[in-house]
Amino acid sequence: MLIPDIIPDQEPQINVGIILPEDNITDLTLHIPSNDYQIFLNNQSYNLAKESVIILEFIQGEIHLAFDQQKISTQAKIEISPKNKISPSNKSGIKVRSVIAGRGFHWQKFIEVFLPDTVIVNIIEDSLILINQMPLEHYVMCVATSEMGAECPEALIEAQTVAARSWLLANVEQKHRHMEMDICNDDCCQRYQGTTFLTEQSKAGALNTSGQVIVYDNKICDARYSKSCGGMMESFGYIWPGNDEDYLQAIPDSKNMLPELEKPLSEENNFSNWVNSTPHAFCSSNTVAEKDLKKYLGSVDEEGEYFRWQKSVSQKELKETIYNFAGISVKSINKLEIISRGMSGRINKLNIHYLDHNDKANTFRINSEYDVRRYLSTSFLYSSAITISEQNIKNGIPQDFLFNGAGWGHGVGLCQIGALGMSLNNYKSEEILYHYYPGSLLKKIY
Repeated sequence: MLIPDIIPDQEPQINVGIILPEDNITDLTLHIPSNDYQIFLNNQSYNLAKESVIILEFIQGEIHLAFDQQKISTQAKIEISPKNKISPSNKSGIKVRSVIAGRGFHWQKFIEVFLPDTVIVNIIEDSLILINQMPLEHYVMCVATSEMGAECPEALIEAQTVAARSWLLANVEQKHRHMEMDICNDDCCQRYQGTTFLTEQSKAGALNTSGQVIVYDNKICDARYSKSCGGMMESFGYIWPGNDEDYLQAIPDSKNMLPELEKPLSEENNFSNWVNSTPHAFCSSNTVAEKDLKKYLGSVDEEGEYFRWQKSVSQKELKETIYNFAGISVKSINKLEIISRGMSGRINKLNIHYLDHNDKANTFRINSEYDVRRYLSTSFLYSSAITISEQNIKNGIPQDFLFNGAGWGHGVGLCQIGALGMSLNNYKSEEILYHYYPGSLLKKIY
């Protein structure tokens, strides 16, 4: 595992959580490839037959496993690894079915993944967890095509790889360290689907940038990124608690002046004009036609419009999300009041004015960009950079709320579709990184 606050001078081993306690998995089937693998448990090692199938079940506090005509139970962790080093290739490694992608989001689905190097199975909270342990460079070569599609240009893959490596080594949040995981496999941290979508291009992206990170003031950058900033990046401090970073600021996603941009976008009139325009930003449909995005986006992403979009949410749906996430049963929602926007126009504070079932007026405050997206739609809004229009008003109560939105995600740091637009227009990977992380420098640390 990574050591907090230590910049490594050689390639580290990392632990990536693939199956977490919250997934509530109690049985697993692992498919061993046609290589020599071994399994370690109960202080013993066993050679596995090529193309073995390992069945694991959690039963009454123990893992029961069956493989190669053997049946064993244990309360200790299980490690499965190749006997010799294997260079990752497309769909190499141990196959695991029914792994969650998009955990907790409306696009959540089960996918099949192939995991290189070592797989560890253990018990936490009466569920099975699964960890993929590997050298860091094996990890980052898989991230680029987990986050974006394999058709992306070389410059984008290299920039995404450097950003992923930097974010991981900055190691700011350490959300899963108590489970012996450096990070997890999903949007909570970074998307990682093993070698499932690994390409020669993404391998080259890792090899060409091996050990490279972006640094600012002699510290590795906490290189955040999202799918689409909507034409204007957001500042760190408007999205997360903590101090602003000079390299994570609200700047236009363009090298040229955008006539449609009237600052600040935190002001309602300016933002309304902005969201109803289609400026020539790197992430705009003027630069990358949305009909062409399918071949560039990662396989677990939804198809749709990301730069500018519209969504209608009913009174019924909004009452449902408030009950589900806040536990508040309301009679009617009378108004959605925007309290605060970030510099990209993303709402980070919003009041929901409602009547309870005794016709008493109440207000519920939402205090983060993430929760605005979560509370305002059962399908999780692409972005909180929205205008809100009340529609179909009956007896003073809106029956529907129309959201006009910009972008997908928090908008901080690298804009993936914008970086795609830059790479399609012949910008180099370092130019992409310096655009999205201004003031940073590339540095090779191992």
